[in-house]
Amino acid sequence: MRSNKVLVTRGPADVPGQSPRGAVAPRESGFAGGFANLSEAVDAVAAVDALLASLAASRAVLMESVREWVADQPELFDAPEVDADDVAGLAPELVEQLARALRVPEGSAIALIEESRALVHEHPRTLAALRGGHISHAHAQTILGYTDGLRRANRVALETRLLKHARTTTPGELSLVARTERERRLRPERRAEPRVAPAARRGRQRVSASPTGRPTR
Repeated sequence: MRSNKVLVTRGPADVPGQSPRGAVAPRESGFAGGFANLSEAVDAVAAVDALLASLAASRAVLMESVREWVADQPELFDAPEVDADDVAGLAPELVEQLARALRVPEGSAIALIEESRALVHEHPRTLAALRGGHISHAHAQTILGYTDGLRRANRVALETRLLKHARTTTPGELSLVARTERERRLRPERRAEPRVAPAARRGRQRVSASPTGRPTR
């Protein structure tokens, strides 16, 4: 079996069915004639998908580095001096330029900055799984969303469980698991009812049996 790396890195010049300008000819796109079997073709697509996940992780690390760099030099930007860990103190110039460069609304740029900070500082294992291509960016977003606001012990426990499921589920399926697990961890522990002797329990029932609410003794 040929290496997926070779298949996914072939340039336009050696892809059959392409014009000199690189345009793909109809019905002969991509590597249609370059695979030994369907499994090899699907593996090539999966390899590219893993690469995209790895790039998302690299973007998160780079974006957090940029945020920290801006926070460390408030004199260069129109922003008050804030702690490097404070996402709320983002320099407006950083948000504006990122939004323009990524062609997204400023709110989306802020969300991406916050996501990057969380991956780097609070969810290094999720970041590692994303970098290794074991989960997708959508899986990582699901994990961050459902662990947000939990105490550290619960956050770590839920992250561990979701990372295990993320390798074999879709983001939608992972969301269902995450919702159930999060609710279980947020649900307050039920206080154990004090044990009451059978005779005392019967007496308590007789006391409250009157329609007026008055003791029936």
